Amino acid sequence: MWIAVLTVSLILYILLNIILYASYYFTSQLSLGSFAQVLYTMQNSMSGSESTWSEAVGGFFVRQWPWLLLGILVYAGLLWLYLKQKKTGEAGNKTMKQLKTGFLGLVATLTALNGIYGYQLYNMFGIDKYNESQAKSSDLYENYYADPRTTKIEFPEKKRNLIYIICESMESTFADPSAGGGFKKSLIPELTKLAKENTDFSSDPKTLNGGLTPGNTGWTIAGITAQSMGIPLNVGNSDFNRNFEDESQFLPYVVGMGDILKEQGYSNFFMCGSEAEFAGRRNYYEQHGDYTIYDYNTAKKDKIIPQDYRVWWGMEDEKLFAYAEKELTEIAKKDEPFNFTMLTVDTHFTGGYLCPDCPDDFENQYENVIRCSDHKVTEFVK
Repeated sequence: MWIAVLTVSLILYILLNIILYASYYFTSQLSLGSFAQVLYTMQNSMSGSESTWSEAVGGFFVRQWPWLLLGILVYAGLLWLYLKQKKTGEAGNKTMKQLKTGFLGLVATLTALNGIYGYQLYNMFGIDKYNESQAKSSDLYENYYADPRTTKIEFPEKKRNLIYIICESMESTFADPSAGGGFKKSLIPELTKLAKENTDFSSDPKTLNGGLTPGNTGWTIAGITAQSMGIPLNVGNSDFNRNFEDESQFLPYVVGMGDILKEQGYSNFFMCGSEAEFAGRRNYYEQHGDYTIYDYNTAKKDKIIPQDYRVWWGMEDEKLFAYAEKELTEIAKKDEPFNFTMLTVDTHFTGGYLCPDCPDDFENQYENVIRCSDHKVTEFVK
């Protein structure tokens, strides 16, 4: 029994290390938006995120190995001392009692520490806020949502093509204060200029005062859903958004932009530099507009990249834009109108992907990645 008690203390010690590492990882290495994001990601396809998982697991052992080794050595030492004292019989009774008391104290201390740090992790995930939000109702749909099924939508006789670029983790905060941003030197001067010389949706013509992000719209697939469906990606009913199986339904009773365009005779296309299955993106685009999908895997088939090529989440934006130009040149030759949606990836948190031709204007790598994406997107638009 006492060996079992000592073993339980080792398990509690390892659990404490996991909790401490999780607190570090989710605050320093990942941009955690909400507990809903955690739930959604856990119940969806993880294709394409293998490098992230291996990085997380590997980082645990790299960061915690001294403490893990110390715990194992202490466990082995106490176990050896216990077994040695047990053999001495009566002469070792006093030491045995002290050891047993120490075992119980160790278990109690580790249990308390797990409780304290576990509660901190609980608060960091925002589980209490998530549970509270589940009990609330919203007037979003009654007062603000325009249902495409009952709303009159008119298209011109000659329909225009749409090229829709979703910029990963990009926001107006990266501009300088004069443009409504928060950086002393703008990270997105070219996108700012592009916006102001054309049509943007700021209420102030001098600044880029972008929109706020309501709950369940702040991670990639949730942002995609919010932009093209007009609703947050709520995860209360997993039957309608999870991706364990290919036939899983993605919000089947909501009409999205792709559905509307398909009904109007558009051909829909989606391109990304990672695997489209990740987070249910393939299901979303195929089920809402019958999109033709281009991703990391099709890029290998189309010989855009070598078969063994893999960087970041699959391939970087430099190759993504080259792939898009190639496909758009062919798509544009056809007579029917088209919608070509693409998702960049270099600016994905944390750190981003710094390609060889990125500038080195800032000390922080992520700032250089943002500035690089600013240029690449603008050049692609031109």
